[in-house]
Amino acid sequence: MSSLALSDAVLAAASTFAVFLLCQQQAFAEIHRTATKGALLGFLLVALASAAGTLKYGFSEIWTGVYLFLNNAATYLSPPLVGTAIALLLSNKVWSKPAWGRMIIGLCLAYEISRWYGVETLYRDALLAFSLLIALYSVVRAQVEPGPKGLLLIAFISFFIGGLVIGNQGTLGGYLRLNLFRYMLALGSLLMATGLFMLLKNQNRPFEQADINQE
Repeated sequence: MSSLALSDAVLAAASTFAVFLLCQQQAFAEIHRTATKGALLGFLLVALASAAGTLKYGFSEIWTGVYLFLNNAATYLSPPLVGTAIALLLSNKVWSKPAWGRMIIGLCLAYEISRWYGVETLYRDALLAFSLLIALYSVVRAQVEPGPKGLLLIAFISFFIGGLVIGNQGTLGGYLRLNLFRYMLALGSLLMATGLFMLLKNQNRPFEQADINQE
């Protein structure tokens, strides 16, 4: 297996674990479940794109078309999906399912417009930076338990190191930067999903206690 296939496999495994954690809907309060599904979709797209990359780089070029499609979907949809979900979850706000649908359609249209004018790279970088900053701001200002908050902050550090320090072009210390970037993304995904799971599970306790008191 090539190094690119291996790094994609690691990222796919980390993202799949994140999907598994966020699938535990019964452990979360009802108010948080729609936003959790938004974050889950973001991680699922990364998992699918990485799995397709493992097949492409490790087995056959026949998977190239599938990989390019899923990689584009993950690149332009996952950051805003996860970032928006975190902002909503930490503020205890709710978006309806139609609102999430409109957001996804809007992101797809914005991508097509940026591609039409040849500025998709600029749009991608701006979208990623905006999504990360919104989510990071929400985490920093949130009054939540230090454990989950610490995991989320370390996850953002991992993302920023991967995206801003390492990048995905050329080599660093004899290693492909793209591989190192994927490993940092995998680490960040694991930490973020674990932090979100702990946070949502802990936040559900007051809602459960309120239900008991009402009974």
